[in-house]
Amino acid sequence: MAPVISKIYIYPIKSCKALELTESQLSKYGLLHDRVFLIIDPATNKQRTMRELPLMSQAEPKIEGEKLVITAGGKTIIVPLVPEISKYEARTVTVWKDSLETADLGEEAAQFFTEYLGVPSRLVFKSPNHKRPVVEHAPGVNEIGFVPETAFADNFPILCLSEESVNDINTHLANPVGALNFRPNIVVSGVTKPFEEDEWCLVDINGLTYYFTCRCTRCDMPNIDPATGNKDKFQPQKTLQSIRRVDKGKAAKWNACVGINAVPSAHTGIVRVGDVLDVKQVFEGERQRSGQPGWVTKAIEVGA
Repeated sequence: MAPVISKIYIYPIKSCKALELTESQLSKYGLLHDRVFLIIDPATNKQRTMRELPLMSQAEPKIEGEKLVITAGGKTIIVPLVPEISKYEARTVTVWKDSLETADLGEEAAQFFTEYLGVPSRLVFKSPNHKRPVVEHAPGVNEIGFVPETAFADNFPILCLSEESVNDINTHLANPVGALNFRPNIVVSGVTKPFEEDEWCLVDINGLTYYFTCRCTRCDMPNIDPATGNKDKFQPQKTLQSIRRVDKGKAAKWNACVGINAVPSAHTGIVRVGDVLDVKQVFEGERQRSGQPGWVTKAIEVGA
């Protein structure tokens, strides 16, 4: 049996609560509406994340028609799902080393998140006119006809993880975790072994090819319980560091790795729960996240 999609998640506001879907359209950033809003520190214009503010994980966005309804701390605010950026003040923000052009959603949203998080905060939306290219281990013009982009995700458009990998991790933990601790977009089930997804290169889903680029390195974000926002001081990060430091590449060798990053070969398409993953190519030899640009890999054809 081939693996199938068992769960689909988007995170409209980076570091806030997941929105579970039964299907999702694609966009130029990955799954439609995924991580296109960001909470920032207005003093520095740098991103705020749940790493430092675990309470962010409990702010819950829901899509209602053309609106994004956000509930946090017993209060609710509504913003446009796709803001008209010309109506808002432009603001340049920083996500890691990248500077991005955004639209500032205004004082009401700023006050909402400032009061909820207890620190000065503003809500911004990614400008569609500003490109944030994805180049690390990624396909480009030669492979897919364009340079892939992402909005406010850390590195890549899509993150994939198997249920079997999560189950294997839990055999090493006193307190089990779920897939949402790792904030994937696509969860699959039915792989033949835990972390089989680490080996995938080209995978067809619903007639579209996805390029599986490199493993996802892990900080202590999985220590945050997605249901409560409580952050454990040690686990599962401590255990992951002992069992999942499996990538010797210079961009990964000091980190545990869970999940695999992916780039779709088009900006349009759809994924649905129940879709079959047709693995076309797997990585041959030892996969390493070196941090180098470009789709350069030795792969072998999977037999029919």
